[in-house]
Amino acid sequence: MLISIIITCIFFCQVQSLTKIQSVIPRIHPPHKNVRGRIIGGDEATPHAYPYQVGLSINEGMSLCGGSLISSNYVLTAAHCAIVISTVEVILGAHNVTENETTQIRLQGKEIKIHDQYDARLHRNDIALIKLNFSVPLTFAIQPVKIPSASQAEKTYDDLFSVATGWGLVEDKSLPTINDMSDTLQVLSVPIMNVDICGEYYNDDEATYITTSNLCTSGYKNKGTCKGDSGGPLVYDGTLIGISSIGSTRCEECYPSIYTRVGAYLDWIKNNSDVIIEF
Repeated sequence: MLISIIITCIFFCQVQSLTKIQSVIPRIHPPHKNVRGRIIGGDEATPHAYPYQVGLSINEGMSLCGGSLISSNYVLTAAHCAIVISTVEVILGAHNVTENETTQIRLQGKEIKIHDQYDARLHRNDIALIKLNFSVPLTFAIQPVKIPSASQAEKTYDDLFSVATGWGLVEDKSLPTINDMSDTLQVLSVPIMNVDICGEYYNDDEATYITTSNLCTSGYKNKGTCKGDSGGPLVYDGTLIGISSIGSTRCEECYPSIYTRVGAYLDWIKNNSDVIIEF
């Protein structure tokens, strides 16, 4: 089995048109309770080049998620991050999330709204909103990201390159904790793959994890988010198209990364926040 896994990893990393090998496809597992994300194969971001990125320090720093500022009052993140929240500090304007930078503003989450059809077992509808306790003042380091328009609701972005950001792990750890995450924001450019092909990696006769409400990015050349980089943004041409959701337990073996497709939830975002969806 070890030889099979090694051969599979080499094959996956070298061949861009990946095929399904069912014997080594792992089941999706929820993220580790203390680690909710990582970016593999990325680079340190230019400070404040992604001013919509926020950090979520959950339950007095017991875990960390990402999120996206979508207005002066609301942050969009993953339901599997929000569902464990007792308290949350929202960190805006950060590059080094462990330091008290002059650009940073830290606010508390006032209200948490989790999609009412969120399914933790199948990871369906993995989307949530956090209302800030105060409207955040916008600066060069703190800006909302654009949400897809109604005319873009069904767009799949196949084969286009997108940008993922986050403070997650940059390499595998056998028993990772929050202390193993990157202090500085990491960035990664990754191609979006066809969702049906992505589903061949994870779906089986017992469960369907990947649907048209997801986006996937290729793990080609060992790049991508893993175990979520949870709640963080996937952006194409300045527009938030995905929320980092779930992934394989094999974090450096080139499996696709999975996102909640924002375009599938425009009505839900409009009805639960102050964001105006353009036509």
